Amino acid sequence: MVWGIVLAFASLLLVNAGYYNSHPNQMTVFPEKLSLINQHTGAVAFVEKENNRGKGIISKMYGSYSRFIQGHDYLLSTPKAAEFTLPQFEEHGNNFILREHPRLRYELWKNQAPDIILLGSSIFFCAFNRPAFHERYINLSMLDFTTGNNTPYIADYFMSYADSIGCRLKPNTVVLYGLNRVELFSDYKDSNTHDYVKQTILRDEQVSFGNCIASFLKIPELRYNVTTTINERYNRVFRSSSVYRKEVANEHLKDEESFVDYIKSIAPANNTVRKFDNNRITKLVALNNWLASKGCKLYVLKLPQSLYNDIVLNTVGQSYYDEELKKLKEKGVDYIDVSDLKSYNISQLDYIWPNSIFDPEHLNVDGAQKFTKALMNNLLDSLLVQEEKY
Repeated sequence: MVWGIVLAFASLLLVNAGYYNSHPNQMTVFPEKLSLINQHTGAVAFVEKENNRGKGIISKMYGSYSRFIQGHDYLLSTPKAAEFTLPQFEEHGNNFILREHPRLRYELWKNQAPDIILLGSSIFFCAFNRPAFHERYINLSMLDFTTGNNTPYIADYFMSYADSIGCRLKPNTVVLYGLNRVELFSDYKDSNTHDYVKQTILRDEQVSFGNCIASFLKIPELRYNVTTTINERYNRVFRSSSVYRKEVANEHLKDEESFVDYIKSIAPANNTVRKFDNNRITKLVALNNWLASKGCKLYVLKLPQSLYNDIVLNTVGQSYYDEELKKLKEKGVDYIDVSDLKSYNISQLDYIWPNSIFDPEHLNVDGAQKFTKALMNNLLDSLLVQEEKY
């Protein structure tokens, strides 16, 4: 009887291992491969960098740095189900998210200093379309240091860590900081929020015998799927009123006007007026001054966001938020407003992701392509000429 139970349990573990070998999820670890999430199906896939598909993706996403990735054994994909840098791209009619290892950009920097650096939150890594950038500026190198839930604390860390390991900044490097609407408020995250990112950059994952066994049997994958399923069912029952990353009925998606009417009907009104946190302003100003001491220029961008978020945050049009941004200007930090959707050729419908999912914060791939092309036309071309890059 006992042996029967043991054999049955062992068989289940082996079946589990076999299943997740064919159906990887966000806990599956192959850091030497490219890791993709299909936005249409949610499926995770791993791609060898040496095959034709891998070479094509690397060329799209890394431009002039591609040759260094092919020539070295760098860690390419995130080692855990955490939000690091997750840029989007389109391939043969499908939209994908690239799960990038946060150490990779430092390895690339060691080979060649960048001409452009991106800082900021997920709003920026979703809105900035790397393939569009690399297609236009084929001779320029760009490194993306955006990260989920960004704050000035982690943005400053990214740059100071690069300096500490000898990554030099070229004079006239353009640094674009895509500002999340809430990251300068005192109650948004804190200076320790991104310790997991720092730990991933600084050291390899600890590999114990127990971890090797669990990895072989795909226990983390099973735990992740079970937990995710429970959370989704809980949210359906107890949080069904939320519209964040939820499907929108087709009747509201006939055109932008219909969708705007829908947004106005569901967005909770808010008249709160808020102030930026002085400590965060100080950190951002210090970063600006440090970059200036290296002969580089920081530009803070007020990014576009959906009408839903504008209503929720009370930032529709010119608001208290724009008055707070003037505090940066007074302290010598240049900020540029790139938030007007019409000027950047995007619409509220560009916040609808595959399967009619509404994401109030993040542009979809089509929106990112349109925004990035307009950003290059309206801003980057002139900045790069001004900084003698283009």
